[in-house]
Amino acid sequence: MKTKTETKNKRKIETKTKKQETTEKLVKELYEKYPYPSRDFFSKERAKNYVKWVSKIFGKTVDFWKGKQILELGCGTGELAIGLSLSGANVTAIDFSKTSIKKAKQNAKNLGAKVNFLEKNILETNLNKKFDVVIALGSLHHTINAKKGFEIGVNHLKNEGTIIVGLYNKYSRARHRVKRIILRLIAGNNIEKRIEVGEKLFKGNKSKAWLADKYGQVHESYHSINEINQWFKEQKIKFIASNPKYKYPIIDEIKWLIFRKNAFFVMIGKNDAAHSPPN
Repeated sequence: MKTKTETKNKRKIETKTKKQETTEKLVKELYEKYPYPSRDFFSKERAKNYVKWVSKIFGKTVDFWKGKQILELGCGTGELAIGLSLSGANVTAIDFSKTSIKKAKQNAKNLGAKVNFLEKNILETNLNKKFDVVIALGSLHHTINAKKGFEIGVNHLKNEGTIIVGLYNKYSRARHRVKRIILRLIAGNNIEKRIEVGEKLFKGNKSKAWLADKYGQVHESYHSINEINQWFKEQKIKFIASNPKYKYPIIDEIKWLIFRKNAFFVMIGKNDAAHSPPN
């Protein structure tokens, strides 16, 4: 016979699971209606410039990607995946939004890029394949468990492979976090109302997809340099670069807040498991 405590704990777990399912459903709903980033003027040049930006973070040129097996977790409408393909990489890119994948495939067709686009939830992904590089830029913080998403990425990484993650910063995104609190108080989880209120209160002469991602999004998580370094340590990933660069975690992150920049940060590491001593 179960005790009251056991029953209470079970209810807590069930409630949390339902909440996570609801959150995931709402995130998916937003991106089905407003696939992101859906750039109006998407070209080969813009796609390759995105690749150049990523490459520069860890001291590489576009030639680095030639012949590499790449996995992108949360590809949206495919801009980076397409740029990587045009740079000579063999790319598999996943996203749980059917609409985003459909648009990504059309973008790839328009630009003559070959990408293996798959409709999959990051947290349920197991491709039974290892990749030279795994990339998750701006996607993990919209899952219900960013750390699990990172671990899944590492599981798909070859020895000596590179992992690139981009996340919202715990400290420097503070201003936007306040805006999100206001939006939740006024509009709750009503995506359309959040977009409408956000545009009125905080402006933003941008596309509907941008406004939806900025204000309509009901879930995003926030992370710090120290936290991601701990993720790296646990998975035997050797840190190699970041954007922006930092010297003193927390102090530098607070500076990003003060000077109104870098609410989004990128950290890059290399799979060092093969050279790590056994525990």
